[in-house]
Amino acid sequence: MVDRISLLPDEVLCHILSFLPTKKAVATSVLSKKWRPLWILVPTLDYDDEIYLVRDKPFYYFEKLVYETIRARDAEQPIRRFRLKYDSSHSDRSDADVNAWLKVVIPRRIENLDINLHPKDHMISLNCCIFSCTTLVVLKLKGISLNASSSSVELPSLKSLHLEQVKFTRYQNLTELFHGCPILQDLKAHDIDYDQQDTFCVEEIKSLPKLLTADLHYQWFDIYIPLKAVCNVEYLSITKFPKVEVVPEFPNLMHMNLHLLSWDSVYKMLKNSPKLQVFEVVSNGGSFVPDPHIVPECLTSQFRKCSVEYYNGTPSELRFAKYIMENSTTLQTMMICSMPILASELKDELFTELASCQRRSALCELSFK
Repeated sequence: MVDRISLLPDEVLCHILSFLPTKKAVATSVLSKKWRPLWILVPTLDYDDEIYLVRDKPFYYFEKLVYETIRARDAEQPIRRFRLKYDSSHSDRSDADVNAWLKVVIPRRIENLDINLHPKDHMISLNCCIFSCTTLVVLKLKGISLNASSSSVELPSLKSLHLEQVKFTRYQNLTELFHGCPILQDLKAHDIDYDQQDTFCVEEIKSLPKLLTADLHYQWFDIYIPLKAVCNVEYLSITKFPKVEVVPEFPNLMHMNLHLLSWDSVYKMLKNSPKLQVFEVVSNGGSFVPDPHIVPECLTSQFRKCSVEYYNGTPSELRFAKYIMENSTTLQTMMICSMPILASELKDELFTELASCQRRSALCELSFK
């Protein structure tokens, strides 16, 4: 029998180990003398405290693993990816520990940084050295507190930014963060909060010029990410989409997904998105009132598919579906997804009502699910 895996070059073996959590990569060192030093050469550090919580082990074992595996590396060795999933409520030193680990990792040409914390009593405040890391390409932060203004923001290589349950000191911290990401292409911002609920001036907000996709989750009616910042996207998803007085132009938008709090801004979004091809709406009541004298450009150019989820047959939902079918010359699919709790008789009635609507596009097919 030939051990073909061990005969592979060290570079290939390190690449394979980079897909494992660091704890398992370290465990391969017992296989043979050849494997003993390989985990130290892997350019990835991946820590998940769940294995310690499930096995009910003392939590300091996890922190000990992180410290020892980081220290085992040569100071000049790059760390391309660092992932930390950590329940900070188990330690009184969590702030100091996390920032100590980042202080070592950040200068080592880090490209992918993923920090996933679980705040309970308080949120860990991260060291702002991450905002001046010129090598970062992907940055994912969850469950932390940030103060981006405490140091200059310079992220010239960052292409993907995911923020979830992140609290900034001031609103301006977020805009300063955006301004320091000139080539950002992918943005996810869910449940952003601020210590100081200060106001902002829309004119001071710059759009992200290279942004392609944006996934925004607002907290009720508070608008934390102005639409102007994401107006260059090709794909846009907004959950709890609020009523917006001013909707900017979306010259590149082709795919839009809106989870509505209100229908009030839907017509404005259609009118200002001339290249829109796919429009997905998750209904939540409200009133849809289009301008009967103006048909948005997108409906007569590239519009292909429209869907309405959680359809209850309310007047606004019916009015919207009829408006799309009666005005779109290029529509191919109109999909209606009803609430699962609706009785079958009511579903049949809703479908019959929609099927009787006039369709301007000869290619339009009505799908009811």
